[in-house]
Amino acid sequence: MPKGSGSVRRRRLVRGLSVGLGALAIALLLHGFKVVRPLEWKSWDARLRLLARPERAGQDIVIFLIDQYSLDFFEKQQGLPWPWPRQVYSAVIDYLRTGGAEAVFIDLLLTESSRAGIEDDRDMAATMERSGNIFLALSLSQEEESWEALPASALERFSLAETDLPGGSYPAALSASLPVDELLRSSRGAGNVLFIPDKDGIFRRLPLAVSYDGMLVPSISVALARFLREGGKLPPVPVDSSGRMIIRYHGPAGTYKTFSIASIINSWAQIEEGREPQVPPSEFSGKTVLIGGSAPGLLDNRSTPLSGVSPGVEIHATVLDNLLRRDFVRVPAGAVFLGFLLLVSLFTAVGASVLRKIWQLIVLFVLSLALPCGAVWLAFRSGFWLDFVVPEFAVVTGFIGASLLNYSVEGKQRRFIKSVFRHYLSPDVIERVIQNPALLRLGGEKREVTSFFSDVAGFTTISESLAPEELVNLLNEYLSEMTDIILSSGGTLDKYEGDAIIAFWNAPLDQPDHALRACRAALGCQMRLAGLQPRFQEKYGKAVAVRIGLNSGAAVVGNMGSSRRFDYTAMGDTINLAARLEGACKQYKVPILVGEETYRRVQNDIVAREVDIIRVVGKKKPVAVYEIIGEKADLTPIERERLNFYEEAREAYKRREWEKAADIFGKIEGDALSALYEERCNTLKQSPPSEDWDGVFDLKSK
Repeated sequence: MPKGSGSVRRRRLVRGLSVGLGALAIALLLHGFKVVRPLEWKSWDARLRLLARPERAGQDIVIFLIDQYSLDFFEKQQGLPWPWPRQVYSAVIDYLRTGGAEAVFIDLLLTESSRAGIEDDRDMAATMERSGNIFLALSLSQEEESWEALPASALERFSLAETDLPGGSYPAALSASLPVDELLRSSRGAGNVLFIPDKDGIFRRLPLAVSYDGMLVPSISVALARFLREGGKLPPVPVDSSGRMIIRYHGPAGTYKTFSIASIINSWAQIEEGREPQVPPSEFSGKTVLIGGSAPGLLDNRSTPLSGVSPGVEIHATVLDNLLRRDFVRVPAGAVFLGFLLLVSLFTAVGASVLRKIWQLIVLFVLSLALPCGAVWLAFRSGFWLDFVVPEFAVVTGFIGASLLNYSVEGKQRRFIKSVFRHYLSPDVIERVIQNPALLRLGGEKREVTSFFSDVAGFTTISESLAPEELVNLLNEYLSEMTDIILSSGGTLDKYEGDAIIAFWNAPLDQPDHALRACRAALGCQMRLAGLQPRFQEKYGKAVAVRIGLNSGAAVVGNMGSSRRFDYTAMGDTINLAARLEGACKQYKVPILVGEETYRRVQNDIVAREVDIIRVVGKKKPVAVYEIIGEKADLTPIERERLNFYEEAREAYKRREWEKAADIFGKIEGDALSALYEERCNTLKQSPPSEDWDGVFDLKSK
């Protein structure tokens, strides 16, 4: 890891944690004040629509509907307008008793005596007593009613003890509307059917009981479940602080097997006539039958998460099914929800603070949004209502907050770095520096680099023969082409000094192959310059030749200057020697010279020849210098043969065999370096060096 990147990551991590905790706090406020509760209701409705399974509905619960068809049929065919006489319900009760139904609930408020007279009520009461399993509806309102309620003592036999229900503060009823006393006394049980929906008018919860005049009066579903369950006790039911259970709907209206009551009444008439019934009573053996209205005029249709219009009796059937099968929806413990909210908040905010690339941020945002989706899906399958909207809000808040903070804190710095260094560093290097701006802190660090110095040969002569505008154009064109090659190889442009280019590799980023990169850049510059010569000749009438010196070794690299004005540069003997080698190119008549450390690092990939062993001005230690020829893979047989001749001549030169060396150098045509050595050998043959000659050539100038 580059030096300083750890502290940058820590700062980003701290920012992410801060934003995540802030997003958590905002989400908890929204959750606590129930600001997004309506959206959460809709998200739960969507889960039910997507994941509800109608096949899970109990097969032992059946609904008889007083639908519009039944009302129309009896009014037109039998002359029986609504409300029907009690004898109609007596016939249905006898029919079900014959079939062996387990329990029957009549979801009608029979608060007034029959229009057919008191005998009609008495006949129905007697039928109910014979059946012994009939339950009636009570209407306990949480608002003051205008009619006078029956005495509370009438409810005592239906009320429950606190130990019969889960703990909670059950809603209080202010008035009660009860069936006529004759029928109420003949029923096996009764329960409340009047409940308040959520504020959007949809029934998602139902209280197990209501409190009235010091008594706990059960809902009809609870009364039926206690009757049907062995031992008459409820299972542990998860409820909220108001004693409400979440209704687990298995499907839309019609999920439970439903019959039009007209077909049932008609079937009983057929039985009394000795004919085969339309629906045999045995169909309902051992089943619980709920009788209720669906005709619009009966005003008993309700909204559920799965149906805009659903018979109220089907809601009671669903709650009864939940109670009998222990098929409940629970709410996770507060600590669990808080932990989940903390997880998604920190995951999103920290990720958005630490990650930098656009595609990474997009993937993070998608994953962060998907995390609550996956969690609520798993929770639903396990029977839990895990809030969806608040965690998603925390995700969006954390992502946007972290992104805005990154932009405000790092955006300005990123833009500054890009604007300042786009001319000096390659785009890849700039991105790495942006990720770790500490690389550009004021001050230096010691590290291995390969230094690059280039200079245009005869630039003074060129500049004197061109107009200023032409000179500037030539220089800009030349520098642009060379700089592109340097930057594309990962080099860092140090500076321009007139026509000279100074660059280096392995800073600010680590580049283990920095020497090879520099050599390839030098070869690329010479190759590109050869291709530019025709254009330069045509436009400016001048040929441009460049000398390049490379050297590898330790240097001090960093921002040098004041806190208001500084340059990113490299300093040290390694850099100075590269400059000397560029100057030595003129003396040895070669385009590129590299130091021995550079050659050592690239000798497996680059073809080079030893030029000399030199001692530069101001230094006592000699160094071997090399001319790089090209990539090994690109060397032609002719070039290899010429190189072998040169190396043979150099060996003869080192052995002081001046005549042999001069003869071989002379045979290498078109090579300025060989010609220089031929001349040197002839001079040494005339004036041999002393016996302690070590082959080192002292450079007389920089």
